[in-house]
Amino acid sequence: MRIINHKIPDIWYGRSSNLGAARERPPVAIVLHYTTGWNGKASRDWLMGSAGGTTNRSSSAHIVVDRDGVAWQIAEFNRTTWHAGPSRYGALEGLNGFSIGIEFVNSGWLKPTGHGEFVDAFGKRFTDRSLKKLGGYLLAPHARVGSATYAWPVFPKAQIETGMDIVRALLAAYPIRAIVTHEEIDTRGWKTDPGPAFPIERFRELAGEADDRERCHIVTAGRLNLRGGPGLAFEKIIPPGTLLKDTRIKVLAREKEWAFVTPVNSAGLEGNLRGWVHGRYIAPAFDA
Repeated sequence: MRIINHKIPDIWYGRSSNLGAARERPPVAIVLHYTTGWNGKASRDWLMGSAGGTTNRSSSAHIVVDRDGVAWQIAEFNRTTWHAGPSRYGALEGLNGFSIGIEFVNSGWLKPTGHGEFVDAFGKRFTDRSLKKLGGYLLAPHARVGSATYAWPVFPKAQIETGMDIVRALLAAYPIRAIVTHEEIDTRGWKTDPGPAFPIERFRELAGEADDRERCHIVTAGRLNLRGGPGLAFEKIIPPGTLLKDTRIKVLAREKEWAFVTPVNSAGLEGNLRGWVHGRYIAPAFDA
């Protein structure tokens, strides 16, 4: 695949009605999503808004990739689409203006009924057998959903291969510096896409990110407590007690949702201070 005039000629194109203005600067990030549905054409039409014959006026994306590998482009890559919502990645806030959104057709998590079945977001029930016919599923907990273990449908091989071909084309055409999930940029705390069944590291490897994601972070909270251990039961390290917003830090280790960090200066040099912070309030040092 290749990109010409912000389009991929090899795939279907139709412009969504839900678009922002043309961007003056090229995209620097790719955000990966799932559609929360099983029907690719229905998801495409929904994200196209009135142009797709639907009532949706608040969301869109650049690409939709169906489960059989068929892809549709619904916005030029130099246009702002409405896929990220309230979001932050490093110093960037509001990722819609800096990113390309790719939607993979997938239902997302299914809730267990307790009777050997699972229910999707629309109330449709699935058995182990029916989910396996659809390509299989992964059982995994997720704190953003609840305390149960949920079924996460697998993304078929053809779908992933098409997605990777599209990402390769984007990397060749634009100064993409990050490939991220919707979950990790969401500032509301409830997005889960594309979920644990999605092979995110395979996509990050395309951009050489797999071994380069712990170099430097920044504090995103106004004041972030620096503690003596990975938990709220540990006392704050005084001084300083807290780290201020935009403090640059290096992550030395992680334990569940906690990170062991040290502040660094503008040259990336470490000082003597060490401590634990909650990972929710730090993000990779990344700007446009």
